[in-house]
Amino acid sequence: MVHEASDYIKKCLGGGPDDALLFCGSGTTSAIKRLQEVMGIAVPSILRERVMKTLSNEEKWIVFVGPFEHHSNLLSWRQSLAEVVEIGLDENGLLDMEALRLKLECYKYAQRPILGSFSACSNVTGIYADTRAIAQLLHQYGGFACFDFAACGPYVEIDMRSGEMDGYDAIFLSPHKFLGGPGTPGILLMSKALYQLSSSAPSTCGGGTVAYVNGFSEKDTLYYEDVEERENAGTPQIIQTIRAALAFWVKEYVGYEVIERQENLYIQKALKRLLPNKNIQVLGNTSAKRQAILSFIVYSTSNSDVLKNCCDKYTREKVSEGEEGLYMWRETGNSRDKPLHGPFVAALLNDLFGIQARGGCACAGPYGHSLLKVGEGDSHAYRSAIKTGYLGVKPGWTRISFPYYMSNDEFEFILAALEFIATYGQRFLTFYDFNLRTGSWTARKKALLCLVKKNNCNVHVLPLENHLKAMKMESEEEFQKCNNEESKHDGIVVNKFALYLETALDIAHFLPKFPPQRRLLEEELDLNFLHFRV
Repeated sequence: MVHEASDYIKKCLGGGPDDALLFCGSGTTSAIKRLQEVMGIAVPSILRERVMKTLSNEEKWIVFVGPFEHHSNLLSWRQSLAEVVEIGLDENGLLDMEALRLKLECYKYAQRPILGSFSACSNVTGIYADTRAIAQLLHQYGGFACFDFAACGPYVEIDMRSGEMDGYDAIFLSPHKFLGGPGTPGILLMSKALYQLSSSAPSTCGGGTVAYVNGFSEKDTLYYEDVEERENAGTPQIIQTIRAALAFWVKEYVGYEVIERQENLYIQKALKRLLPNKNIQVLGNTSAKRQAILSFIVYSTSNSDVLKNCCDKYTREKVSEGEEGLYMWRETGNSRDKPLHGPFVAALLNDLFGIQARGGCACAGPYGHSLLKVGEGDSHAYRSAIKTGYLGVKPGWTRISFPYYMSNDEFEFILAALEFIATYGQRFLTFYDFNLRTGSWTARKKALLCLVKKNNCNVHVLPLENHLKAMKMESEEEFQKCNNEESKHDGIVVNKFALYLETALDIAHFLPKFPPQRRLLEEELDLNFLHFRV
């Protein structure tokens, strides 16, 4: 069954007899690291500098990476024995293909092995890369083309076609992101031409990798010749592999066309609805082809010059110099001011509406610097504060997605929740504590419930209220009975999404429209450079 599952996955990915499929522990991160190991360029960090000094230039790989990279497809290459060349964005916010071509031209006669490892889709903005064009360009210069499909793997067709000019030499992906995939291992499908350990021991030696071992000499050990066998040491991942194959089967059963059509419908409707909202900024090129992922910033508003006048001298200088970015204070009155913190927006989505979102930089720091226009000076200031222990100073955004299996009611509810937060979100700052050391926002539920009860606000389906009730009730049955009874008005079951929005709106009306800027007591930290409202 394991062999059948492996063969099925390889078939789904367009792999052939000249490709090797390896299952790798913790998702795409492990898959990328495994490729580095079988290429012979992985080394413990404490030995890296010493080993690098012993290598000639001709022995050092040149590895190109792009601007969208997840940290997993950047940091491990930086820590390998390769020389990493980072390609930036073009004027349209896409991979700069001309810059890549020029860099490849520079190394054309260097007689050094070349590899490109690029994100097939940004996990931040959902913007797709033209993987076929990138592969063709790399192959024209004798390089290998590798792609990280972690973000879009569950939704797009992946066809390896290794050996062709526009084919892939390696792909990395995480089946745990697939529908039904949690608990599955990472996957590396690679051309055997990348395997550099044929004449030496495999990357991990152990049971299942050897044909013969004796007690006299290591030189007598015979390892299997087949790449998939010799690189599968230890206990086989039986259940995990079969589960991964079933997750691929679900994807194949639904069909790529169905998935693409539904997700394109959702993302286009979301952009059409949110882009006109002056308090929401969708990150990335909104005209480029993208997956149904949105990373966005919600701006606070102000009705006075108070926030402008307390802005630090550095910020005012930035604006006077005409620098674009997050420090824009040109408008006064009821106007857009500092953004709300990404994790705060994510907390509101969860606490008010039960919507799961991610706040922060989504493990894509360099891309985040470009999206938020964070200069080197600001970056060093953030780093200094973080090194001191204040993780909460990091800029960021909020990310949501609209998978193809989401119902239309859920989709509309999420958009309505985003619009609500864009209008009323800053009012809830009063009821949250911010930990500058961790960056977390914690609801002060007792204070909120006191306000709710004082004003006789409708809270019967508010998640915060339900959470507190559940803690006081002795059984799950008692909680469910109470919840079902409270969901009825005049004998009619009311749509829970509408009630969530109604409840949140009722509470917002009792809160100050422009809450005062809170004071943070960290004396050793200058808080003026925070890019978000606290």
